[in-house]
Amino acid sequence: MLANTEVSLQGDTIVVPTGDFVYLYSQALKKVAKVARLTPSTQANFKAAGFFQNIPRSMYYRPPRGDKGLMLLVSKDCPMACRYCYAHGGSCDKHDQIMMSPEIAEQSVAAYLETCKPSRPRVNFFGAGEPTTNEEAIKHVVNKYSDRIRWKISSSGAIPRKFLQWLIDHHVSITISIDGPPFIQDDLRPLKKGRPSSPFVESTIRSLQNIPGQSMSVRSTITHETLPHLTEILEYFDGFGISFVHLEGMYALGRALESDPSKNPMTPLDLSDRINLMLVALDWAESTGKLIRVGSLNHILSPRIASYCGAISGQTITVNHAGQLTACSEVADEAFSGWDLFNIGRVKQNNVFHFYPDKLAHLARRTTTKMPTCRNCFARYLCRGGCVYRAWVSMGDVFTPDPKHCEFIKTALPILIKRMVDHSAHQNQRW
Repeated sequence: MLANTEVSLQGDTIVVPTGDFVYLYSQALKKVAKVARLTPSTQANFKAAGFFQNIPRSMYYRPPRGDKGLMLLVSKDCPMACRYCYAHGGSCDKHDQIMMSPEIAEQSVAAYLETCKPSRPRVNFFGAGEPTTNEEAIKHVVNKYSDRIRWKISSSGAIPRKFLQWLIDHHVSITISIDGPPFIQDDLRPLKKGRPSSPFVESTIRSLQNIPGQSMSVRSTITHETLPHLTEILEYFDGFGISFVHLEGMYALGRALESDPSKNPMTPLDLSDRINLMLVALDWAESTGKLIRVGSLNHILSPRIASYCGAISGQTITVNHAGQLTACSEVADEAFSGWDLFNIGRVKQNNVFHFYPDKLAHLARRTTTKMPTCRNCFARYLCRGGCVYRAWVSMGDVFTPDPKHCEFIKTALPILIKRMVDHSAHQNQRW
């Protein structure tokens, strides 16, 4: 593993010294290079080629532009009992406290279309549980607005067969959360009462395979215990013809915080685990040509001082089951820590969004220029301060980043820069 204590940011260029070479990454050019020694002469030559330039305007903070998206947290109910669920999905049995009504769903979509006036409107059904348990609200808005909107749903895959076919017939794009082969899936993501979920999820995936021209994507959570099986997990997905895999390390949130390690071993990834996850995923993607996303590395090719995610930046408007607006899909309502901070408004009955300006302004200031830990960090344009909610959970302060995230980014970036140079056919090759 590379030592990164001497990594620095010179202008726009990250400089990574090692024992044999100095590796460079120009964030403005998105180019990498290496040199035996970085002398004033060689630095001048690289500067003439576009490295070491002043930070361009594109890397400074800019308010989000373009179309906003809408996310509806339509349900807190869930047929699953995932051991690490951040949201305690399925633990509440009061219908009016867990399901978005068709009326609120319609008001939210109407407010989105009228307030945001998107040229390409998109709505994602999500939830602090399984969104497909709320067929009524989903069918209501999809039938009303039909093909005016691009619809997407993020699901556990435990979808009733009839409703799954309805979603397919109405061109709702489906992303499945699945953690791997049955011996992993049924352990980490069982149905309620411990029943295996893999037969239902695999059946859903096979149904999606039959859609002409449909590319399939899955999201997989990796724990310390399942990491040694990562290649097997990826091969399992490949066997289903899945074209895009999003890998996310498990975090100590929700049920994962409450598990008894002696009875229910399940451990978040440590630094070594997360680096290993990244490298195995990169090797797999390179050898197979598949698309893989590794959590926390979202912005490596889009350097900017900006918010870490669309919800915090206001690029995604998220409405919970009660018609309240949240700045984070992982903070669904008052049952979650930090709700007073993340609750940024509500949907009014006249189909408009009412925002709380003081809260919006406070969260909008959460960029690396305003975070003392981040101001002088070489990774600040590629990291963007990390996940706001995880910072809140770990530090009790959104302006202090999660130290585990910082540790990973500062270790991973030099490795990635060196890897990109060494894997390029020519120095200065574009990423």
